[in-house]
Amino acid sequence: MRPRPGQWVRWQLNHRHSSSSGTADWSYSLNTFNVAYGPVDGDVFLGEPTVLVDECGPVR
Repeated sequence: MRPRPGQWVRWQLNHRHSSSSGTADWSYSLNTFNVAYGPVDGDVFLGEPTVLVDECGPVR
């Protein structure tokens, strides 16, 4: 779905990282991107998104 002017998308994805040597514990991150299309109010991201893209995977 392509958002129309005034709508917005929340895209979330996560990552699991280890140290370069592989000896440290895992660390995790969650990235969230909010993208609006066209002119929107300053508080647009305080409500529910028009489209939610959840690309989070299992973090074991």
